[in-house]
Amino acid sequence: MSEQAVWDLIIIGGGASGMSAAISFQKMCLDRLGRYGRVLVLEKNDRVGKKILASGNGRCNLSNHDMALTHYHSHHVSWVESVFRLVDSESVLTFLSDIGIPITSEGNKIFPMSKSSASVVDAFRFAMKESEVALGSDFEAETIEKSDDIFHITGKDGRVFDGYHVIISCGGACAPNLGTTGDGYKWLARFGHKVYAPKPSIVQLVTDNSVTKALSGLKLDCDLSLNSKDMLLAHQYGEVLFTDYGLSGPAVLQVSGVVSRHNKKSGLTIPLTISLKLFNDEELRSIRAEIGRRISAWGERTLDQLLIGILPGKISSMLLKTALARPLSILIATLSNEDIETIVKTLKAWKFEVLGTKSLEFAQTTIGGAEVTEFSSETMESKLVPGLYACGEVLDVDGDCGGYNLTWAFASGILAGRSIALHSEDEHAQ
Repeated sequence: MSEQAVWDLIIIGGGASGMSAAISFQKMCLDRLGRYGRVLVLEKNDRVGKKILASGNGRCNLSNHDMALTHYHSHHVSWVESVFRLVDSESVLTFLSDIGIPITSEGNKIFPMSKSSASVVDAFRFAMKESEVALGSDFEAETIEKSDDIFHITGKDGRVFDGYHVIISCGGACAPNLGTTGDGYKWLARFGHKVYAPKPSIVQLVTDNSVTKALSGLKLDCDLSLNSKDMLLAHQYGEVLFTDYGLSGPAVLQVSGVVSRHNKKSGLTIPLTISLKLFNDEELRSIRAEIGRRISAWGERTLDQLLIGILPGKISSMLLKTALARPLSILIATLSNEDIETIVKTLKAWKFEVLGTKSLEFAQTTIGGAEVTEFSSETMESKLVPGLYACGEVLDVDGDCGGYNLTWAFASGILAGRSIALHSEDEHAQ
């Protein structure tokens, strides 16, 4: 790999979007010119696809059958919609199939048939090798400059690579242990692009932990609502995990982006509460009657035995403590009708004050990034700097949990790569 050659395309970041861009570029070059172009992927880590390896708990949730635009968030969601008109989820799945990633489904979630993130990375690696994509790993870019229509990328080790086109696809600012440390924001800002400050999404929530710490490690399937006073902001059904610092689990991660958008350094801009509904309405009616029966039949038992068989022991004890604010040693016979209604009300809406989110270090994706309207939604090219492109998480686009962020990474990378191949001047293809 020569440092002196001027590459047709240099891609900074060998993640989902960068690798998709490289393969898409080469496919289009082959179709258009009958030969591959000269493309180089520069990766900070010792190997590509590290964040893909960590996705979906190693199973890699690639996409989703429910691709409603409401699952995506940006200051300009209509721009995101324009990109998906050109490369939709079906196009993404076809692209993945073509490089050796057949799919299977679990509900609406789409996984590789192998259920293995490692096999997805392998498929990308083999496809890049076969399409003659050059790879420079362990390369940490420090500066990107442009002169005489050529980009000059200088690494911290002093190496310099020159290219006619550059794609910045190095991710957001979450999971720094995987190499996504927000470098792309810095480079785009230096080229004059507006960048929204990064915030964590698909991340655990910090709450008043007076209850959650005692229940740390325990899980419940329930209805979760995120509220501001009496206003419902988000709702999910799924698993909730109690932790030392607050709440986690799939249902919590799904609503965490809403919390982040109301979070500033000084704290939340509005008061937020998580409400857990542990049983449906029919079950609650049955539980109310059962509690009444137990008060009559078990009057000499203590309060900590009231919900035996209804809730796990530790969860039962903490819920009753918070509901009644009385010792668990009191006799069941002392409970009043008002107490019964309070217990049932808590089972219907067990409330936890939200204090914020865990930091970017713990997040699966990043809210914020480069202002999307400063890029063409038809090509992903910068409107400020010709030849400069961006795709994936570095842009101000984030999706819900469920394969949406990987779909965006693939789609935006495919569009950027093929656009450069279609619009680059023929004399740059050696």
